[in-house]
Amino acid sequence: MTGHTRLYRRNATYYHRAAVPQDIADTYGKREETFSLRTKDKAEALTRVRIEAVRVDRLFAKHRKELVPAHKITAEPPLNELSSDQIASAKQAYLHHLLDEDEDVRLDGFYDLDDHTEPLAELPRPTFDERQEGVEGLDEITRHNLARGKRDDFFKSEAEEVLTWDGIELVLDDTSQSWPRLIRALQEATVEAVTIIRKRDLGDIVPTPAYPEEAPIVASQLNLSAAIAEWEAEKSRGAWSPKARNDYMAWLSAFTQAVGDRPLGDYTKNDARAFKALLLKLPPNWRKKREVRDLSISDAAKKAEQLGLAPMSTANLNKALRRVAAFWNWAAAHHDNVTPALFNGLSIREAVSVRDQRNPFSPAQLSTLFSSPLFTGCRSERLCAEPGDHSMRGTARFWLPLLGLYTGARLNELCQLTPTNVREEDGIAYLEITNEAKGQRIKTTSGKRRIPIHQRLIDLGFFEFARDRQMSKSERLFPELQMDASGYLSGEFSKFFSRYLDRIDAKTAKTSFHSFRHNFEDACRNGSVLPHIMNALQGHSEQGMAGRYGDGQYRLDILKDAIDQVSYSEIRFPTKF
Repeated sequence: MTGHTRLYRRNATYYHRAAVPQDIADTYGKREETFSLRTKDKAEALTRVRIEAVRVDRLFAKHRKELVPAHKITAEPPLNELSSDQIASAKQAYLHHLLDEDEDVRLDGFYDLDDHTEPLAELPRPTFDERQEGVEGLDEITRHNLARGKRDDFFKSEAEEVLTWDGIELVLDDTSQSWPRLIRALQEATVEAVTIIRKRDLGDIVPTPAYPEEAPIVASQLNLSAAIAEWEAEKSRGAWSPKARNDYMAWLSAFTQAVGDRPLGDYTKNDARAFKALLLKLPPNWRKKREVRDLSISDAAKKAEQLGLAPMSTANLNKALRRVAAFWNWAAAHHDNVTPALFNGLSIREAVSVRDQRNPFSPAQLSTLFSSPLFTGCRSERLCAEPGDHSMRGTARFWLPLLGLYTGARLNELCQLTPTNVREEDGIAYLEITNEAKGQRIKTTSGKRRIPIHQRLIDLGFFEFARDRQMSKSERLFPELQMDASGYLSGEFSKFFSRYLDRIDAKTAKTSFHSFRHNFEDACRNGSVLPHIMNALQGHSEQGMAGRYGDGQYRLDILKDAIDQVSYSEIRFPTKF
């Protein structure tokens, strides 16, 4: 008569008994799954225990999956095959499990039928003879199936469970040809375990073999899409804005589409060069261009070339390469057999310097802007480019350009200000640029800073404007600004400002709201503001060893003296302003 390691008898009734796996024991709610099989017939009990063993293993697997974060489940698509090392690790883990379980049974002690003083435990313990009978029965049927290449449901469920264990954690496709090899490895582990258990039954000391080290996931078996999902999950734990995430993932999707979703170890420099060749032909915003938006990246590049569409700028091409390169640098650091520096040396040298890519506003542009209806009076909020008697002083449209000119802050830093970010200390009014309120973010750690409010802004009433917002309990300094799909409050205003510059004939190809930042830097230079103070005002990090010591903060009075040096005397502001 064959047996089963989970089959136990007490007072002529048979029971199923299984210890809860260690990796879920703390959260499962009980130590064992023990219950009566409601039969005194051993043959019937054996049939029932096999069915119940599969059901209980599925309960364990279900509980284990509920503990795994959703991003981890979706980040790793099923593997097509397991490597020899992975199967060997699974076998070693199962052998450890069987012998560790045997040690637990011996630590609990066997029930002694001759000791009538020993109370009957709520959870039945086997006698020594029952334990031996069950082990010998399991060995008999396992050897029978192993010799004939048979695989029953019990070992299939055991294999599914082993793949979820700590250090293994593999997802195998249901149609994979590795299942027979994995199940056979667990059958072999069972035979080896029984051999050791027999020696222990004789009183021999046979230690339980160590649990394997983490099963290797070789790069040749991890597909690009799975690695990208893993990288995305890791990056999302940090300060990764939705806009940055969408941009990175869009270019990685384009790269995957261009060269295929293959194991990481298969990619070479040729794939990076092929991707660059497509970018050289793609037009800017190609996903929105009617002629190519519905095509794959390869077909879009071909058609764009045929139609003679102008390709994207060198700056945008290099940005796309940097986005994809950032992932590959991470992949090379985290996975074996990945070609290092896949994109190194592929960027194109730009014809203009970084500084020349964006211009400051000229004195004429600034005079045109700040003497326009937005600041002197317009017809209405909707018709703010047309002269009239409507004042815009209570809106973001009025204050943001002035704040940009006199603080040098980034547009989104200003858009996300709260009324409490406008403060006063020792008689000095200042802006606090921070990421502490809901929805606030800073570009870099050094972006967290204090900027004294320029006297010009105070004279225009900005401090009183902020106090009014505080009195009204407004959550935002500019509550009319709405967050866009990328999670930024600056998106819609940036579009408005570009249109407004165009309406008043103050727009050029290389000027935008960011140009105020250039104007502020020039004004600091012309006012003899020291470079490190200018960096502190604009949120640039200190270079060299100075950036490693202290809290990096300057006293407000020092920053106030610097702000007072900022002047735009060449700009003719209107008297009505």
